[in-house]
Amino acid sequence: MKRFIIGLAIILTGSVSIAQETSSSNSNVSVDYSINIVSRYIWRGLLYNSSPNIQPDLSLSVGNFSFGSWASFSFNQNYAEVDLYITFAKGGFSATLFDYYNEDEADMASIKYFNWDRKITAHALEGTIAWNGTENFPLRALAATFFYGNDRDADGNQYYSTYFEVGYPFNLNDYTIDLFIGGTPAKGLYHTSANIVNLGLTVSKYVKVTDHFTLPLSASFTINPAKEDVYFVVGLTFM
Repeated sequence: MKRFIIGLAIILTGSVSIAQETSSSNSNVSVDYSINIVSRYIWRGLLYNSSPNIQPDLSLSVGNFSFGSWASFSFNQNYAEVDLYITFAKGGFSATLFDYYNEDEADMASIKYFNWDRKITAHALEGTIAWNGTENFPLRALAATFFYGNDRDADGNQYYSTYFEVGYPFNLNDYTIDLFIGGTPAKGLYHTSANIVNLGLTVSKYVKVTDHFTLPLSASFTINPAKEDVYFVVGLTFM
């Protein structure tokens, strides 16, 4: 899960990351944590915050299951997000339940964390299914749908916003190139109608600094064709 989230951050934003993994004497149990710093917060082709964000992640893995929390906090703008997730992974497949939660840090009393009323809650629940590819065929695919909470229209009706993405990473000399395309089949969070919302590529490379330290560099070019937006982000990762 840690590698998946860090990789996603690099693909969509470019990031600086400090990561660590610890394992108990039981090889089926492990704890992972990481800290990412992204130049801006972009998710599935949508710009959530234009300022740098710090994005911590903490997870506990037991067998095929992972339980964790991921968050994003803006450096100089009012943005705060704290998410929970549970993932079941086996082979190249994984299924994840996300609870996304956005806080209003300018008025902490305006949003209640434990309010789960469908029409006013700040929580949004989403289910995802992913195929992470194989060594010989690294094509990856993702299908995700919101099904409860803060994914609704002005009348409080659920959008059931759905997103599909496919990506293909490959190596070229000393570089790793990841091509990706994502879209939505209907009106909802991502756009007012079916459209492609996330298209681009990430180029990354590991630069050896010392015998014990390498510096991954990345550059991401992303277009949201539906909104006619474009982003170019360079990133560093410390692991």
